[in-house]
Amino acid sequence: MPPRLIMVATTAISAACLSGLILGSFMCTLIVLYRKFNRDPDNIAPPVASCLGDLVTLILIGVLSNLLIPLLHTPIPFILGVLVVGIGVACFAFTLRSTYVRPLLTQGWTPLFGAMVISSGTGIILDIFVSRCEGFAVPAVVISRLQGAAGSISFVSRLSTSLHAAAVAPSHPSASATVRKDHEPSPGLVMLTLLLITLPVEIIFLGILDGLEWLNLPILSVAFGIVFFVVLWRKLLFIAPLLSTEIARGLT
Repeated sequence: MPPRLIMVATTAISAACLSGLILGSFMCTLIVLYRKFNRDPDNIAPPVASCLGDLVTLILIGVLSNLLIPLLHTPIPFILGVLVVGIGVACFAFTLRSTYVRPLLTQGWTPLFGAMVISSGTGIILDIFVSRCEGFAVPAVVISRLQGAAGSISFVSRLSTSLHAAAVAPSHPSASATVRKDHEPSPGLVMLTLLLITLPVEIIFLGILDGLEWLNLPILSVAFGIVFFVVLWRKLLFIAPLLSTEIARGLT
C-alpha cells in the first residue's frame, strides 16, 4: 500500500506542478501578445485556460503514471515526490521576497476551496446516477458542464474587464470610457456567440456516441437533452453578467 500511495501522490503533485508551469507560461505569453495587438485578453484567457487546464493535467497524469508504474517498488517515486515538494517550498520562499507578488498569496483561496467543495458534491451525485443509469457517465460531462463553462467564461471575462476599466478610470477617464463603450460587446452578441460555439459541440458529441454505438440514444432523448441544454445555458448566461456587474460595483 505505501508504494502505491507514494506513486499516486508523486504523480498528482508532479502533474500539478508541470501543468501550472506549462499553462502559466502559455497564458502569460498569450496575454502579452494580445496586449501587443491592442486586444482585450480577458475575452480569450478564461476560455483557453478552462479548455486547456483539465486536458493538460489529465495528459500529464497519464504520461507520468505510465512512467512511474514500472518503478513502483523502487525509491525513485519517493525521491521525485520529495524533489517536487522541495521545489515548491523554494518557490514559495522566493515569492515571499517579492513585494509585487507576495500580497497575492493570501488571495483567491475562497473560490478555490468553494470550487473543490462543489466539484466533490457533483462527483457524489454523478456517482449515484451512474450506479442507477447505465451509460450515464459518458454524456454527463458534456451535458452538464458545457453550460457552466460558458457561463463562467462570460462571468469571468466581464468581471475582469469591468475591474480593469474601473481601475483605469481615475487616471485615464477617457480610456476607461473607450473600453466600456467601444470594446465591450453587447450581451446579446456574447450569448449568441457562446451558443453557436457550445451547441454544435453538444450535438456532435451525442452524434459520435450514437454513431460509435457506445450509447443507444433515441431521438426523443436527444431532443430533450438539447432543450435542457439551451434552457440551462440561457439561465446561466443571463445570471453571469448580472453577477459580474454587482461584484465589480461592490469591489470598486
